[in-house]
Amino acid sequence: MFALAPAFAPRAPASGAPRASGARRVVVARAAAPSPSSSSSSRRVALALASSLAAFLRPRASDAAYGTSAGGSSDTDASDLTWGTFYGAANPPATYGTTGGTTKSLAKYSYDVPSSWVEEATTKVEKGSGGQDSRWVKRGSRGEEKAYLLTLNRAGQDGAAFELTDASLQAVAGALSEMQDSIASGRVTSRRDTEDGREYALFDVDADRKYTVKISIDNTGRLFAFVVTAPASQFNRDKKVLDRMVDSFRIYTSASQFV
Repeated sequence: MFALAPAFAPRAPASGAPRASGARRVVVARAAAPSPSSSSSSRRVALALASSLAAFLRPRASDAAYGTSAGGSSDTDASDLTWGTFYGAANPPATYGTTGGTTKSLAKYSYDVPSSWVEEATTKVEKGSGGQDSRWVKRGSRGEEKAYLLTLNRAGQDGAAFELTDASLQAVAGALSEMQDSIASGRVTSRRDTEDGREYALFDVDADRKYTVKISIDNTGRLFAFVVTAPASQFNRDKKVLDRMVDSFRIYTSASQFV
């Protein structure tokens, strides 16, 4: 706290002269030098802020599996988002609990992901019984808006392959219980498409919780299904983003199911 002297301070009386009645002494306070403990506290606060900022800017572990392209931050317009391509390994069922995908040269499948989504690790049950190889969730949606990649084999049928029929959608729904409810209560439409010489089946499930499922069968007979889902209001709002994710899904030729 500083006490400022008046611009015109009263002149001190000459030596020996009586002090004028009512005159007051003006005291100017000096600023106290900061104590060592105060400086140390300030440095600790600055270091804590720098550490928090570094953690916020640190890239996600899953970024190792995909590159980025320029864009903005809108949640509803696909052209304004920053996108990357995720490359999936389709590893054996015993592998679970990790994120990050694989490299492009080793990928069994790929799809585009916006920067507003984050990857989640699958559990032992989700990977082993449900066939979930990768899963992404939109940040801030509380897990309501998400995308899955499922790989399924014909259990107990060596050499048997799936076919692109309604039965393949039922196989996917068997691994996602919520989808079964939407199929039972909603309306399902389907269409076929050929991309890069490979055939894909697309299914739209219109219900209170909507789904779009894009399925293809690789050269080993294994089924790959890319699924996006959200409550109807969120799905409709982000439809351009979800459509781009689905459109980008591709599978690749494999030497065998797990090589």
